[in-house]
Amino acid sequence: MRSHIDRGLARVERETEALLAVLRLLVFSAITAVFWAGGALEHAHMAMFSVIALGVFATVSLVLAWIGFFRPWLPWVFATLDVGLLLHCIGPLALTFGTLASGISAAPVASLIFLLLAIAAVRHRPYLVLYTAGLFAAGWAVLWVTAGAWAPDAAFVLPGEITRLSVVALTAVVLFVAVSRTRRALADAIREARLRSNLSRFFSASIADQLARSEPGPSSFRPQRAAVMFIDVRGFTPMAERMAAGELALFLTEYRRRMAAPVARRGGVIDKFIGDGIMAVFGVPHPTEADAGNAVQCGLEIHEATDRWNEERAAAGLAPIEVGIGIHYGEVTAGTLGDEERLEFTVIGDTVNVANRIEELAGELGVRLLVSEPALQAARPVVDSALWDPVPDQSLRGRRQPLRLLRQKPPAEPHRAQPDATVVAS
Repeated sequence: MRSHIDRGLARVERETEALLAVLRLLVFSAITAVFWAGGALEHAHMAMFSVIALGVFATVSLVLAWIGFFRPWLPWVFATLDVGLLLHCIGPLALTFGTLASGISAAPVASLIFLLLAIAAVRHRPYLVLYTAGLFAAGWAVLWVTAGAWAPDAAFVLPGEITRLSVVALTAVVLFVAVSRTRRALADAIREARLRSNLSRFFSASIADQLARSEPGPSSFRPQRAAVMFIDVRGFTPMAERMAAGELALFLTEYRRRMAAPVARRGGVIDKFIGDGIMAVFGVPHPTEADAGNAVQCGLEIHEATDRWNEERAAAGLAPIEVGIGIHYGEVTAGTLGDEERLEFTVIGDTVNVANRIEELAGELGVRLLVSEPALQAARPVVDSALWDPVPDQSLRGRRQPLRLLRQKPPAEPHRAQPDATVVAS
């Protein structure tokens, strides 16, 4: 996780390079204007060197930002050059404006150190802020020691210098604390984004967001309507007994991939995998009027995907598989279960139990897709109910009230394929 945070922070730094290059250009423009206004460019060759060096540095930084070049050591090099060139400008300006007597840091351009501190802060590097301030203080000390060679008769006012340097130091400390806090907040945001990205590998984006925001327990559960689908491989147990462990793992991986694709395409979410069993829900966490239609269309598409897979298996000399599906639509209770160690977003209720019983009955009747009448009615007008036949009255295990069930008419009867429907994402 630490490496992901570091990469995320480095990405933020790269994105700020263009802004920093523009700020550096502003520094160059400000120093050039001050030099020109004071006449330093006409009388001091050192001043001319400083201005040219700043212009070259600003241009190079713009080019590097434009081509996207960035290395972790680059901010430290930039900070060193920024402060070094700034200090190189202070001497000629102090001589030009005659401010050595009032202090080196009293030179007009010296106040740009605060802009350089701000540039270090924008990089979200707290220690770079301290490094910039420390480098400026060290450079000031060097200038102070050598100032006597420039103006031996000047009477330097050390208290004023100490006051101005104290302001620079306090500013650096405040920025250090602020940038440290900001960097921690940014790291937390990157960490949360990473966790949500990991969640989205197992859940849909909406479910991942629900898990990230909700508190587990009864308070998170709410009633709603949803379509529930159960999928199962017929004869899976004897099939699994004939497979080696590695072969079984490959089969289940491929099976889940092929079944999950139509579910996701139709706006559903996989609630859970249980061996070869799959429970999918359409309408969580946000129900829509298209949920039942999406579920029925998904069931049809799953069988189309199974038929294509069987063609591939036959070409590879493998036995075909048969998938059974049961779908029901009604009231469910959706929410988050779990504790501090593990969370699970799920739906519970009679609708879930009935959908499971319908899938079991489909296997007993040898029907590939069995849909409850409430689900088919809610699926109109996406699904044409005339293309479905009721099955003989059957009692569902654990349910007293009878429930009318329907299956798709046999392919022998000529009819046009049911029209596709636009998915309304759940």
